[in-house]
Amino acid sequence: MAQEPDRLRREIEDTRASLTRDVDMLAEKTSPRQVAKRRWNSVRDKVMGSTEQARDATGDAVGSLKDSASRAGDAAGEKAHEAADAVRNTPRAVAQQTQGNPIAAGIIAFGVGMLAATLMPVTDAERRVGRQVRENADEVTDHVKDVAQEMKDDLSDSVRTSVEEVKSTAQDAAQTTKDQARSSAQDAKDQTKGAVQNVR
Repeated sequence: MAQEPDRLRREIEDTRASLTRDVDMLAEKTSPRQVAKRRWNSVRDKVMGSTEQARDATGDAVGSLKDSASRAGDAAGEKAHEAADAVRNTPRAVAQQTQGNPIAAGIIAFGVGMLAATLMPVTDAERRVGRQVRENADEVTDHVKDVAQEMKDDLSDSVRTSVEEVKSTAQDAAQTTKDQARSSAQDAKDQTKGAVQNVR
């Protein structure tokens, strides 16, 4: 009998010690500093990897780089031949595609002209025109702003009028619907009373 309380005390002490250990482990695991440290280590490992992985990756990269360089040289040679063939065949292809289609020919000629214009240096006349455009840009901008303001004012009045008309129409429609609902409810009520009287 005397052993029973001692055994219970030992079990309580063991349970208490176990719980204390568990609580301490949880506190350590969930502390913000430890969480941040674990996350930092995880990110660092993902980004940096281990040194062994780096060595393996370097060896693999050198091998694949050699293979890629060889393939790139072969591909570059093929592409050069294809490009030369395409350049040789371009005039014939353009002539075939534009034959019977003057609009396409005009668009292509326009594109070629634009390309040629970008390759030629700017002339003195073009510089003078550019300066004049910059000098007169303020006047044009002011004029455009004035016209835009006038259009805004005109549109604002039109919008206000339209909004008022829509509001009025919506109110009329709501009133009509309300009146019809009352009338329908009254008709249903009258029909129900008539049916009840007929049943009696």
